[in-house]
Amino acid sequence: MIFKKHFSEYFSRKPVFTSNEAERYLSRYGAAEGYSKLLLHNMAKNNELLRLKKGVYTFSKNEAVSGYAFRPFYYGMEYALTIRKTWTQQSVPIVITTSKANPGIRRIMGYKVIVRRMNRKYFFGFDYVNYSNLFIPVSRPEKIILDFLYYGIGLDPETLHSLVVQSDTHILKDYASVFGKSYWNRVKQLL
Repeated sequence: MIFKKHFSEYFSRKPVFTSNEAERYLSRYGAAEGYSKLLLHNMAKNNELLRLKKGVYTFSKNEAVSGYAFRPFYYGMEYALTIRKTWTQQSVPIVITTSKANPGIRRIMGYKVIVRRMNRKYFFGFDYVNYSNLFIPVSRPEKIILDFLYYGIGLDPETLHSLVVQSDTHILKDYASVFGKSYWNRVKQLL
């Protein structure tokens, strides 16, 4: 436990880290091989850090770090609406990823998380937003509209109107063109 203090100080500044990063960090300070695995195991067991998935850890208790278990990712749909304050309803994190993770509902850090997979071709249209002192990738209003269409989920008229008002028509047209002409025709009906 000689290295625990330095380890905790260094990695608590990062939203997430991997066991490989921990091993490299500790080996620079002379830790024996395998020490990092033991340290991570013991700290997770004592609830001093949280395991997001095999080999991925965090010191943060913020639900918004859950998406980092599925890199590359961004938060979309209802969760993006909540983060961007388009609606006041609380939503579970919806992680949109291109990784090979199985889609569906998961429990990460005690929180319910919805994982949705997306083709790499359509993986764009997000920027980083400061949410609870953590910069996370969140879909832009234009992409939120297209993601709802992509997954075949309807939006209530009031929320859809708010999204359309927030959207840049030129960006929306550019994004829709990537999805194809049928998407642009559906978007035109919304405008």
